[in-house]
Amino acid sequence: MRGDDRSVLRRIKLRTRHKLDTVFVGEYHSAFKGMGLSFNSVREYQYGDDVRNVDWNVSARMNHLFVKEYIEERELSVVLMIDLSASVEFGSARSKRDVVMDIATLFLYLAQMNNDRISVLLFTDRVEKYLVPRKGRKFVLSVLDELVKYRPAGRRTNIGAAIDFLQRVLKKRSVIIMVSDFLDDDYLLKMKLLRRRHDVIPVVISDPMEKELRLFGLAEFVDLETGEAFLSETVPEKGTLPFLKEFDSINLSTDAPIELPVLHFFEKRNRTILTRQ
Repeated sequence: MRGDDRSVLRRIKLRTRHKLDTVFVGEYHSAFKGMGLSFNSVREYQYGDDVRNVDWNVSARMNHLFVKEYIEERELSVVLMIDLSASVEFGSARSKRDVVMDIATLFLYLAQMNNDRISVLLFTDRVEKYLVPRKGRKFVLSVLDELVKYRPAGRRTNIGAAIDFLQRVLKKRSVIIMVSDFLDDDYLLKMKLLRRRHDVIPVVISDPMEKELRLFGLAEFVDLETGEAFLSETVPEKGTLPFLKEFDSINLSTDAPIELPVLHFFEKRNRTILTRQ
């Protein structure tokens, strides 16, 4: 690893470390429940127990009501799906890629502290690299090292192709954290199909200039993904951001820290879980 890469990695760790010492770990644990329950033991029925958990076979033998107890299968399978296309190099305050690194670092460490298995998919207009599920601090550090130094071969974005790849390789239900600016077309249907089996969390990264820039007359633009220069009187939009409100999403901006949006996401998700119980 080059000296400047080590400096970037050290700075990312320092920026995210204090977040993990607050409420983030507990909120993460609550927001992403295990993927099922497994039988643990039986005990005598107590007033208020759910009658659906009564073990009738044991109760008949013991001539007294007994209920089944279950434990949550806590270990999660977490997938970080990270967009490294050229458009994430853009940013007026700081680059979108800086935000990508911050949010990826945060989720990697939260998953590590929760003892979850983590896999990582790096993509552009192709699948750049896939790191198979593993766990532990050493693996997290190796992923961060890879993210800092990786130079993608592709420049454009193809979210649909990345989703197709995950559909093929994921064998168990997973939490999929999709980190991108989502400047692409024709992927919303594939996201909905992916959500049928997996818990899909879009992390949408934007820059204020993309919405607020006002132009008077012609201006020259350069498409970061194609390298083409062109003249326009309006800020160009590549595709249309899909209607993502039906997903539990996190919206981040290059001009603001990531803490509050992530924490609000956890809190909202936990309130929803409590409402359903």
